[in-house]
Amino acid sequence: MKNIIISLIFICITPLSVFAQFPVEEEDEYYEKEWALGIMMNTYGGTIGGASVRFSKKFFYEHKIEESLGVNSGKTKVTRGRVGEIKNERKYHSLSIEFLNIKHPKEQRRQTFTGEGVVYGKRNRLYAIRPMFGKEWIIFKKARKQGVQVNVIVNAGPSIGLVTPYLLKYKNDDGEIVTEQLTYDQFNTIGPRIEGTGSFAESLSQASVIAGLAFKTSLSFEFGVNKRSITGIEAGIMADIYTKEVEIMASADNRSYYSAMFLTFFFGGRK
Repeated sequence: MKNIIISLIFICITPLSVFAQFPVEEEDEYYEKEWALGIMMNTYGGTIGGASVRFSKKFFYEHKIEESLGVNSGKTKVTRGRVGEIKNERKYHSLSIEFLNIKHPKEQRRQTFTGEGVVYGKRNRLYAIRPMFGKEWIIFKKARKQGVQVNVIVNAGPSIGLVTPYLLKYKNDDGEIVTEQLTYDQFNTIGPRIEGTGSFAESLSQASVIAGLAFKTSLSFEFGVNKRSITGIEAGIMADIYTKEVEIMASADNRSYYSAMFLTFFFGGRK
């Protein structure tokens, strides 16, 4: 998976040299707001490792407007108004929220005798909810009817880690089906009797929350042909840092810091 993402990122970045040599003369019309939905591949969580929602807005600055309420009143009304764009007219603010499944690098799925796939030695699942604030800079702007728009995006924000126990079903010595979180020793002794995983709802009911921080930097490539719709890919690196170690695997090296490469396919609109 990591090699696939590295190759895709390289393919995405290659067009930059082309755009640098042949600048776009006819630009798309001005837009102030943009939204996008994305499906993410990453080295955290496999083929589909997460989803995202992003909203971007052009960067303006404001000033105070004072209006007199009368010549002899001595009173003024103060409001705030938008003066115009800052000097960097290709700069945008963005707000986004991401949902990620963070897996341990040493996870390996195996089939039980029932045919269901389980990860032997896994203790917990880790899901990250990441509300993030960022900035975007347009590097190459798309032509009115063709071309690719290239943006640089930098994001940071809290990472809310949702830790849910990895519940497994197995037959105990009395022949009863038991669903519980296994210890390291139990994996060694009852491994052949494991039938499958417990329900997501039961696991979620035992979840705990851990606080952290998230960072992400990327390049996005927009290919949309319609002036009011966008389609494209975003590629880059991201990291999550938590306040304590998260025990994902019973026998492997667990950590409080996770980093990954990612590739997001997104679509949306602008106005």
